[in-house]
Amino acid sequence: MSISDLSLESEVLGSSVKENYPFEGFAGCDDNVLKVSPVSEAFGIVTTGIEPLELTPSGAVITGYITSARRDEIRLGTYVVVPYENGEKLFARVGKLQYRQEFVVDDATEIHSRRMLSARGNPVNEDDYKFLACLDPLCILYRKAEGKLTRRMADRIPHPNTPILPVTDRLEVQTGLNIPENGIFIGHLSVGGELLKTNSEPETVAYYLRNDYSMGDPLIFRHMLICGSTGTGKTFLSKNILRQFMNESNRYRLRGSPDKARKNPCLVIMDPQDEYSQLFEDNETLTEDDKFRFESENVTYGRVLSTKAFVAKVDGQRYPGDKSRAEQIEFTIPFSLVEHNSWLIAAAGMSELQYIGLEVLLGDFFKSSVSHTYLNFINHIDNEGTRSYYVDSGKLHESSYDGIVRRVRSHFFSKVFDRDATSITDLVDKIFKPGQISVFPTEYISAPRIRDLIVLTIMSLIVDNKLSTTGKEAIKETPIILALDEAHRYLSNANGEHSRLIISRFADAARQGRKEGLGLFLITQDPQDIDDTVFKQINTKLILNLNNDAAITSLKVPKEYERRIPYLKKGQMIIHSPDNSDIVEIIGLSNCVVRHR
Repeated sequence: MSISDLSLESEVLGSSVKENYPFEGFAGCDDNVLKVSPVSEAFGIVTTGIEPLELTPSGAVITGYITSARRDEIRLGTYVVVPYENGEKLFARVGKLQYRQEFVVDDATEIHSRRMLSARGNPVNEDDYKFLACLDPLCILYRKAEGKLTRRMADRIPHPNTPILPVTDRLEVQTGLNIPENGIFIGHLSVGGELLKTNSEPETVAYYLRNDYSMGDPLIFRHMLICGSTGTGKTFLSKNILRQFMNESNRYRLRGSPDKARKNPCLVIMDPQDEYSQLFEDNETLTEDDKFRFESENVTYGRVLSTKAFVAKVDGQRYPGDKSRAEQIEFTIPFSLVEHNSWLIAAAGMSELQYIGLEVLLGDFFKSSVSHTYLNFINHIDNEGTRSYYVDSGKLHESSYDGIVRRVRSHFFSKVFDRDATSITDLVDKIFKPGQISVFPTEYISAPRIRDLIVLTIMSLIVDNKLSTTGKEAIKETPIILALDEAHRYLSNANGEHSRLIISRFADAARQGRKEGLGLFLITQDPQDIDDTVFKQINTKLILNLNNDAAITSLKVPKEYERRIPYLKKGQMIIHSPDNSDIVEIIGLSNCVVRHR
């Protein structure tokens, strides 16, 4: 290449000498960062030498030639900008990479392959090949009259030979991907598992979930899902995110409230592994540098003193309560709750006729003058006179009656109903308080059936009162975030009459969440098992590593992101939240903002 050609290339593409910037990497991630070169260094140019430049309503063909010095820095998903002559910029993502020979020769020969294999060192001469990057336009960045950076759809085609530049301005990234500048902190933007760094301060690009009323209701009331295989960090991530919701300044309004006052949410957590009571404790391993970085990006950290553990009293089971110093409050489930929630004692194998019969028996029992306890109900249906009345009158077939009795007489129920503790219905004002975290641990209970009963009871208590016009004020007038771990256990595809009823009620609650101030925060390793009627109401999906093809397909993310999911490392995730931003890859915090052991 001649001296004049070199000068021209230098003028168009910039110097190849990298500058150093005195910015410090984010905590714990210094060795895992995608370095972004200064703005003056282009990756290459937009070219028409391979394919014509094309922009249509349905897509675009924009090909860039990448210079040999910059080829190692380009990968699928890399964000770039292409400037227009009037100061606007095309914001794009690399969607395809390819090599083409510089000169037309046949390198698919035996002689050529032997020569390459016997060559010492790297036999590839980059100058012999064209390295091409196909750009997927995301939007056009421009400034309004008042100077604010904003975006619109890609409606202009860039000129040939225009430089392709790395994105080095954090605001350009946030605007280009439609990421809010503040809200609930989730993590930091990444490409191919490496943090994206800019020339801004701080260098990383924080990802926030919209949490205000500027574009409708906060997204928590459109519901969130965290899914990932075992060991991918679901609980770690959930703690970090849920702690953000409990910031003192985080307040929501209820549409039905007469004074329209904004209130802190009550966070209710169904905790199958006894890990969330640790929200009461600080993470003792955080350094002052960690705290400084958290504060610089509005990351809320530190214990929540209002955390309480509500423990179901179960015969023969004891809650150790040694994970945190959070206050423990014991409760029992009164059988009276079954009056309007018969599915609480309906076995999974109960037929439709048996379920109808159960409702008949319960209806008559609760009309009686005896105390409405589980023991009295069993004595009632065990009575031969009662059996004869229902069977002889034709109200119930004898096989249905006997099947109901066998299922309802399960010893599990006697261990959990009407125990010697405060009724859950008398603790409503203590459980559902604005600004409080109410944790319901169930790990100490050995019987899965009892654990499910406790969780379904709390779920029904919230849903029934949120949907009822005469619901208890403590629930009706408090914004509630219900975090449900192992959500697939309770919201799975309905396979029985009582299951369909549960799903139907919960789907109604999900649909009305925005109006009633109820946000679902679902955590699962089996998203494919969650019933479609509930799944369709989820707006924000945080996807960690999954290896189950059925689970990945059920998430319905674009194919290019779907293929990445099995390769995500611990702490990496794909975020699909159409009402918040474009789909992106994120790395969560390397430290937990509260204790995590």
